[in-house]
Amino acid sequence: MLETELKCMLTKEQYERLEQRFSWDWVKEQINTYYTDSSNTLKKNGITLRVRTKAGASVIQVKVHKNENSPLQICEEAEFPTDKIPDSFSAEECKKMTGLDISAHSLGSLTTLRHSLFYCDGVEICLDKNDYLDKTDYEIEVEYTKAIPEELTDILRGEGVEFKAAAVGKCTRFMQRLAAVIRGEE
Repeated sequence: MLETELKCMLTKEQYERLEQRFSWDWVKEQINTYYTDSSNTLKKNGITLRVRTKAGASVIQVKVHKNENSPLQICEEAEFPTDKIPDSFSAEECKKMTGLDISAHSLGSLTTLRHSLFYCDGVEICLDKNDYLDKTDYEIEVEYTKAIPEELTDILRGEGVEFKAAAVGKCTRFMQRLAAVIRGEE
């Protein structure tokens, strides 16, 4: 499945205004458990390996990033069923899921409170509050398969949301924070 989305980091104040601005279709908690390998082959290949848990159900997700360093994120995404959150994946499992000759181990988890709204046909807004390693951040994602209406762009621009800066994904932010914690830069 190909995923196309615009991402933008938000301040807490922007998040709170947007949370009140829209009537959300649903609000759910999801937990992403991230994995890495000893040689950083996943990262070097632009691949995120995670287990996403929502409403007690888990799925392994592999995202291959097609254009990093842009507010427009295009990813090829594959999912694999699982009934657990493993501590690691064997070389055989990784080869099947990613095509790479590696094994991977868990780094930890990021919890997202996600507000979701199907704004119109082919356009979904996701407003996220993310908690990980004693840090909280906020972001908005607009996932789309059809053109984003100018009305929505105007509303977001009015709230100070502009998709200009390169988007840094949740996994990268998690890993940057983990590295800072390990270095004692909390």
